[in-house]
Amino acid sequence: MNWHNIPLRLVIGNLISFSSSLFLIASCIIREPKKVFVMQTMENIVLSISSAVLGSWSGISTLLIAAVKNALVAMGRFTFGLMILFCIVLTAVGLIVNNRGVIGLIPIFATVSLTACNYYTKDILAIKWSLLLNIALWSIYGFLIYDFALGTMQIVTGIITYVSIRRTEKAIRNRKHSDK
Repeated sequence: MNWHNIPLRLVIGNLISFSSSLFLIASCIIREPKKVFVMQTMENIVLSISSAVLGSWSGISTLLIAAVKNALVAMGRFTFGLMILFCIVLTAVGLIVNNRGVIGLIPIFATVSLTACNYYTKDILAIKWSLLLNIALWSIYGFLIYDFALGTMQIVTGIITYVSIRRTEKAIRNRKHSDK
């Protein structure tokens, strides 16, 4: 590979994307739902900048809308009506600005599914499982748009999330066992 021919925007986009992953990793380790959503808000904002540099308009739109949604979830103000509104807006805006064809549908689907899960899931395990699905979809998307930092860090974060899920499940089992 000739490193001199890699576009600067690809390098910059990947560096920004890598930095966003630090917020995602933090959100996967934290056990307090409110703090999970604060970290995800930060991750969405930074990752939207990466998507702008890499020219993914459906990524930018879904990430910025998701940042607002995550902030509302963190504040405890995410209602059923807002969930429906966000799903409609995410889908409509994502489809309108999609410049990647089928690939551009991945962030729309990932974000809409997580939005519904954010409303319906209240316990930390359910939140983390829905986050793991979201991470898998964003990993695939990252590799498809040449955001290798995103794709790789999503895999790493997915592993961290899975380990965190298992530890949380173990802690819950131990707590239930000690309560008997």
